[in-house]
Amino acid sequence: MEAKAQKLPGSEAVISISLSKEEFAFYIEKAFLKLSENLEIKGFRKGKVPKDIAEKTLGEERIMAEGGEIAVQESYEKAVQDNGLEPVSSPEVKIENMGDGLSFSVKVFVMPEVKLADYKKIASGISLEEKKAEDRELEATLNWIKRSRAKYSLKNFPAEKGDFAEIEYWSEDLPEIGENKKRKDAFILGEGHFFQGFEEIIPGMKSGEEKKFELEIPEDHSYKKIAGKKVRFGLKLNSLQKVEYPELNDSFAKSLGKFETIKDLEQNIKEGIKAEKESAELQKKRTEALELIAEKSEIDIPGILIDREKENLLENLKKNISQTAQVSYEEYLKQTEKTEKEIEEMLSKEALKKVKTYLVLREIGKREGVSVSDEEIEQEANDMLKHYPNPDQASKPAGVDLEKLKDYTREVIRTEKTFKIIENLLKKI
Repeated sequence: MEAKAQKLPGSEAVISISLSKEEFAFYIEKAFLKLSENLEIKGFRKGKVPKDIAEKTLGEERIMAEGGEIAVQESYEKAVQDNGLEPVSSPEVKIENMGDGLSFSVKVFVMPEVKLADYKKIASGISLEEKKAEDRELEATLNWIKRSRAKYSLKNFPAEKGDFAEIEYWSEDLPEIGENKKRKDAFILGEGHFFQGFEEIIPGMKSGEEKKFELEIPEDHSYKKIAGKKVRFGLKLNSLQKVEYPELNDSFAKSLGKFETIKDLEQNIKEGIKAEKESAELQKKRTEALELIAEKSEIDIPGILIDREKENLLENLKKNISQTAQVSYEEYLKQTEKTEKEIEEMLSKEALKKVKTYLVLREIGKREGVSVSDEEIEQEANDMLKHYPNPDQASKPAGVDLEKLKDYTREVIRTEKTFKIIENLLKKI
């Protein structure tokens, strides 16, 4: 077999492959054996039809076509491997000669060559800032802990600031939250959960009471449809609870477990905040480093990779809109006053950035010799399967392709290992 690969602009390749008469005859025989294996003719057992009768029954054209298909598939796979190519699209095959041997060409998009910037120099020029816990962060965490240990009791008196209110609301002016699509919510009164003017209606109300009112929505409201306009609302106070918070003292600290004093608790919180901020800083700076390396690297990215990523991003966007905003994609476009074209243009830029950073990270991993052992994959996969409630589900999780899970796990581990290399290059202050 002869195979020559020619690279074209846009990370496309054309592979010209030719098989001699003898080589093609091997595939013709292979095709005949495959077709005759299940051939049934009266008077003969299945698969035991004499060759001359089987050839006559199957026909030369059918055997030749099957032989050509097998030859193309196997020869193409070998040519790809021999030429060190990584296809990223389905092959486009053109048969040039079949009969006295076989000649054909294949056009396919391949993984692009990455002209990698000096990633070590770039990463080492980015500094990691030292982090510490601020007083306001400590106070916010203590307040959260205090609230999580608060006692709630039903209240029959009028609502006031500091009470926990459960409400439902609607609007005659907004079909998406009309009377048949009432929204529910729950919050501490006075903490500014809603836009200005809304919560102020609730103090003085009792459980079960309803009110109708009109509010002027702030000009800077994120929902442009109502920003700066007057909107009519209806509101029902479903329940009201008095909230009693514990006092933050040594006894409270001891009730949480391993702490002897409130100071011990505060110190532990500070250390936790510091660790979280340092982790966030590391994530931020390693991403910054990767994006800068990608910006300075040169890659002729095939459009198919960008289109594929854009489709994934659009699909995820539609799922998020459905789950979080609980509206259709079409309604989302109306609310945000954007067109499909504008969304696609935005996603195209994001897709290009994601594909380029992926290819750069992949190339850094190759340069650094990053590898993943079967033991690492097994350990990581086992850790993931521990989340299943019983052993039977863990050994054969429903709907999970274990081979795909292994491939995914391998990629996750390889990515994290490569990021660790970038992290170690960052400048520590």
